[in-house]
Formats: sequence, structure tokens, C-alpha cells
Amino acid sequence: MSATLPDPAALVASLLNLMTRFSCLGCPNQAALIRRELALFQSYPDALMPPVLKQVGQRLEQEWAQLHFAISDEPAANVTHTAALH
Repeated sequence: MSATLPDPAALVASLLNLMTRFSCLGCPNQAALIRRELALFQSYPDALMPPVLKQVGQRLEQEWAQLHFAISDEPAANVTHTAALH
């Protein structure tokens, strides 16, 4: 595993936390963080992130990208994929 990737369990825990907070607040910044964390799934080897989770992560990353675009004033082209756990 790359030194820049968080522990897979920590990533999933962070996502669950962010998604719960988003459901209460609907914050575009949280939607962007969720999208970025879902995109991280693809960076893990299959031994650390099962392919089924990678597939779900890829699909959900696209859905969160659309949601972020819909609720944000930020243009979609300015959204980057950087790692950040919250």
C-alpha cells in the first residue's frame, strides 16, 4: 500500500461519518470530500480494497460528483481529487 493512502478501514469510517453529516447539513464541501474519498477506492490493491467495493465506490463517486455539481456554486472543472479524511 502506498504511504499516501489511508488505512482502508479508516477511509470507510471517514466516509460513513461524512455521509451522515451530509444527510443533516447538505453542505457542498462535504459532498466534494465524499466524492474524493470514494475516488480513493480505486487506488488500493485488490487485497486491501475488494473489487466489489471499488466498483461501488466508482459508481457512487460519479453520483456524488453530480450531486456536488447540483448544489455547489463551484464549477465542476475546479473539483480535484485530493485525499482528506474527516
